[in-house]
Amino acid sequence: MLRARIRSFFQSPLYLAVILILLLLGNTFAIELFTGGAIILLVAVGCFVEEDLRFAVFPLLGLIFSVPIAHSPNVPDYSDYYVRPPVLLALIVLFLVLLGSLILFVLRNRKRWPREPLSPTALGILVFCLAITPNGLFNSSYTPANILYALTFSLSALLIYVLFSRFIVWESNAREYVMLCFLLCGLLISLELLIAYGRTVEYDAQGRVIKESVLLGWGVWTAIGGMLLFLMPSCFYFAACKKHGWLGYAAGMLLYVCILLSRSRGALLVGTLTLLLSLAACLAYGKHRKRVLCLGLLLLLLALPLLWYKRETLVSFIRSVFENGLSDNGRFALWRIGLQKAIRYPLLGSGFYDSFVNPEWPKSVYPYFYHNTPIQLLGATGLLGFVGYAVHRLQTIHLILSRRTPTAIFLGIGILGLLLFSLLDVLFFNTYPMLFYALMLLCVEKSKVE
Repeated sequence: MLRARIRSFFQSPLYLAVILILLLLGNTFAIELFTGGAIILLVAVGCFVEEDLRFAVFPLLGLIFSVPIAHSPNVPDYSDYYVRPPVLLALIVLFLVLLGSLILFVLRNRKRWPREPLSPTALGILVFCLAITPNGLFNSSYTPANILYALTFSLSALLIYVLFSRFIVWESNAREYVMLCFLLCGLLISLELLIAYGRTVEYDAQGRVIKESVLLGWGVWTAIGGMLLFLMPSCFYFAACKKHGWLGYAAGMLLYVCILLSRSRGALLVGTLTLLLSLAACLAYGKHRKRVLCLGLLLLLLALPLLWYKRETLVSFIRSVFENGLSDNGRFALWRIGLQKAIRYPLLGSGFYDSFVNPEWPKSVYPYFYHNTPIQLLGATGLLGFVGYAVHRLQTIHLILSRRTPTAIFLGIGILGLLLFSLLDVLFFNTYPMLFYALMLLCVEKSKVE
């Protein structure tokens, strides 16, 4: 009886709400060690009683977003919080608890799941990961950090894919559950950003937002905007396909507003395209086309008077976002460096960690990047990494086009947004987006019929 009650809790909306609140509290009040510990303990309990691993999706995706500004190893303070001995020991213990719980779950349920070969999608990810592993091997300044970074990047995608492909029962309800987790992660980021605007975001003498102060601990303004546009189409999936889809529509529009608030020019550009494609998909593939069209028209009618009333603020906002005009913001110089590395080390690249130094970006968690995925691959991993990526990319395009289900369409738009944004930024190589990316591909693969 007790086990049945515990399982009903893990399968209820209350469980997701508890996880969302804990993640938000951890980020807002810099108590992520305690809230994260509580989440990991909840997951451990779930591993003892559940037979389907979907309950672990939201916690595993969301834990990164509980990192607060005060403890961030990145800008502005480059805190050493996570390497302080007591904190590091606590993190190791929590990691072992999480890992042990997941291993226990796999052992408990291994006989229930048929042994299957790796799917074409998983093989494509594996090919890409293997191709980038020997990055920089022939560079005189080679460092083991190159292979460590490649392994971290690869494992984040492969493990999440294999784990959830084997231990989630992939019927229609499971896909909706995972899509809901994507929506909740977008909502979590949006709430964190709105709270930051009331607590930590700074303004200049003219009352304009100082972009460099738009931070959430786990990421700067570009990462915030990039993750929001990546997750936004999942909201419109519910707007298109579900009975109470107006809630998904409202969530999607909230994410777009927060993309504007992120102050990232790239996110604004790609996010607007992603929004338009999502709305077009709602009209083309959704079950509730009239509702989507009416909601859009209603929103436009409500927005026009507000935009007119606040037209001076709007013009100032747009001017501040594009205050550098159409400048490349140093990207052209980075691209030239990346191409020079590709020419000098054509086969395996110069490695993710090499002699390249960006004086405007103190090195912290990640290596220096060239702010463009193809150039990054050519410069850091050479032709081998680039060809491996091309094989994987062609496979994913075939996967999405072969499914043509609402799940595939909306997740395909999200992945397209990530890839386009990563032509101007580094989000694709930030490791934690790979958790979402791999799970999105898995959802597409499992959406043969809807």
